[in-house]
Amino acid sequence: MIAAKTYFQNQFPEWTQQVNVADTTIQRQLWQQMQQGGDIKSDHRFLAESCLRCYISHQIDQACLDLGVKFGSRHGFTYEDLLPFVLDDEGLLSSNSQQSVPYRSLAMTILQTFDPAKGTLNTWVTRYVRQHPELKRFLLQHGVYIVSDWALLNDTTSKRLQQILAQVYQLTEIEIQQTCELLQSFHAVYREDRLKQRIAKTKQPCQPPTSEQLVRIADDLKACTSRTLNPEAILRQLNAIASKLRRYRISAQGGTVPTVSFDQPEIQPFVDRAQVDQDDEEKIEFLKYYQNQFIECLDQAILQVISDSISKLQRKRSSVEQLFITALHLFHCQGQSMSQIAPQIGFQKQYEVTRLLKLNDLRADIRQRLLVMLRSRIVECAKMYANSERLQSLDQQVEVILDEQITSIIQEAESEAKNPVRNQPLRGLLARRICSYLDSRNPNL
Repeated sequence: MIAAKTYFQNQFPEWTQQVNVADTTIQRQLWQQMQQGGDIKSDHRFLAESCLRCYISHQIDQACLDLGVKFGSRHGFTYEDLLPFVLDDEGLLSSNSQQSVPYRSLAMTILQTFDPAKGTLNTWVTRYVRQHPELKRFLLQHGVYIVSDWALLNDTTSKRLQQILAQVYQLTEIEIQQTCELLQSFHAVYREDRLKQRIAKTKQPCQPPTSEQLVRIADDLKACTSRTLNPEAILRQLNAIASKLRRYRISAQGGTVPTVSFDQPEIQPFVDRAQVDQDDEEKIEFLKYYQNQFIECLDQAILQVISDSISKLQRKRSSVEQLFITALHLFHCQGQSMSQIAPQIGFQKQYEVTRLLKLNDLRADIRQRLLVMLRSRIVECAKMYANSERLQSLDQQVEVILDEQITSIIQEAESEAKNPVRNQPLRGLLARRICSYLDSRNPNL
């Protein structure tokens, strides 16, 4: 809409000159213009609304893109699949059209409920997109439940967890008891701190427990049960409990929970496209072999690439090995930023850590080695399951299939590195296997 563009340029001339203007400043000024009364200002109100609706539509698109990046490759959908549910603004002139039953798009709903005093428009958009009923239903059908682990744990009672673990997961009595005891210690610390935030009127969405909170949880657990767990073990077990709760809630709300064998993200594309024409028993045997080989080759590729990286660094500086390993561990296994890592390894600036780790090169080398190793093993194994006619076709497909799947895992790692949950271990497959290697190499890290 040319009129809206002209209006915006007149309101923010510095923006047209590529001068940085904060989004919040633009949002607030447009929103205030839209609130003004009087017939003289009616055109300005409409143009301000038009600009805000354009911005909201863009943010809706970005919110869907974020969901697609985080969950799409693993759960079988693209961000474009999400857009029809929420990107439904019929046009900037629709609010002036005569309709017997006025249509209100999501963008209009967001705009009419937005209050700059309570948060940014970006946050408002993200909240409405993720709470959209049809979008939530679609995501559930693909096994995605958008609630943080910590919100799940915070609002699940010990009694309810006990029922779920017994009825759904059939755990033993001692496993259920120990799991519920850990949840109770988590509640004793986490809920108390949430209550203090509410009293101080600083309550925020549930965040990962801090290092200090994990220590207090460990202390409470020891005092109540005499069990001793370190903070890292506490965090891992809490994540495991949350994973079970998430799978249960997806299933309880009619969503799809992937099965363990066939829907592993590192297996599914190979299953879908290789089409090994055998009976179910042989297919299962082949897929188990593929899964084991995938992890084994990935671990071997990680070992080789990290060892080679250390060798290259040592040619320049003999004492660099421990710095490199420590930085890798802090980034992948604790979720620390480069600026947090720098002083812990004796560096001054975050770019020095970035230059030390060279994560893009590291991932690229792991990808290439994994592809070479895995391809030869899969083709050799497939000879036992595919007939001679299928083998020629399969041999041509394997590299393409593996390349796509490995690329997906590397892209997941890159996306997670760009948008991490700080001070929490990275959860992608590559990061988990790097941490496993680092732990085996140096248990004291």
